Amino acid sequence: MDRITYISSSISGLSNADIEEIAAVSQRNNARSNLTGVLFHFKGLFYQILEGEPEALYQCLDRIKNDPRHTGLFVVKVEKGVLHRLYGDWGMKTIALERSKDPVVAPLRNLLDLVTRTYRTMEHYVPHEVLSGLQQGENPLDWELARQEKVVLFADIVGFSTLVEKMDLVELQALLNTFFSIASKAIKNTNGRISKLLGDGFMAYFPMEDCQQALASAVAIILELKSLREHSSSAFGRLVYCGIGISAGDLVEGNIGSSDKKDFTLLGDVVNSAARLQSHTRKKGFPILFDHRFRNCLNEQTKWSIKSLGTYQPKGKTQRLKIFTLEHPHLIFEVPPTKISQKLKIL
Repeated sequence: MDRITYISSSISGLSNADIEEIAAVSQRNNARSNLTGVLFHFKGLFYQILEGEPEALYQCLDRIKNDPRHTGLFVVKVEKGVLHRLYGDWGMKTIALERSKDPVVAPLRNLLDLVTRTYRTMEHYVPHEVLSGLQQGENPLDWELARQEKVVLFADIVGFSTLVEKMDLVELQALLNTFFSIASKAIKNTNGRISKLLGDGFMAYFPMEDCQQALASAVAIILELKSLREHSSSAFGRLVYCGIGISAGDLVEGNIGSSDKKDFTLLGDVVNSAARLQSHTRKKGFPILFDHRFRNCLNEQTKWSIKSLGTYQPKGKTQRLKIFTLEHPHLIFEVPPTKISQKLKIL
């Protein structure tokens, strides 16, 4: 048998009668599938433990994920190969913690509230791969390095050091949050993932088969920043540009660090090249640069008009990279990168 523990949010407006109906339906369905467990409801949250044979258990979990009365389902723990039921005599007991007068329930409410807030916070800070591994019952600390093929994208705000010096902290935070919201939406909409936020920039990756999507995300970010500049009421906001570098190919993925601190990251020449190309956008005068490895990923039928920019020798590399950009009237630095910091300093 397997056992799953999950947290989800209930939609607003669920009455006591609604909760009781959910409980009654769960008990009937789970009895047919020989599933046992317990369901807590507290402050608009469901906290449930389910146990039973894997096929029936995961079919039940899929139904719960698709139930419109649940949102934001987060699997806290998966236990595989369980030998004995913990809730065999309970069927599927439902407990509305907010209605219970039992004094023992008060610390339980506090504990569930703390657990929920902890896991909701982890969703924002912990890498997707690590969370996904935890939700599948794996121990990410046991993972070894593995070779993968991916597209890697680096982006970074131009003239950010000057922005930090000149901007009010509240305005600076708002600007950064807007930038990362634009980037996050573009990456997510094109099947990519942001691996890390790097102060004023980020690293993202895509499956190799999604090269076109990766390029589309870069274009979307540049065009959204153009719109931001045009509609910003802030003099600083009207000078927000970023550079984007893209590479593709073989890399290493996994845990690095010490016994005290671990990081799940991507390593290799592809990663270094994407980061260097991002920095090189300032010198070449184009906001998007990519190398020949990424160019080779794009099939000949690509809708983009590609322009060769010759070669570039990144620091520390012995071979020069063939580099490319896109020909598009709006994919440009309207203010030369060398002038952006100068303009920011006089604001």
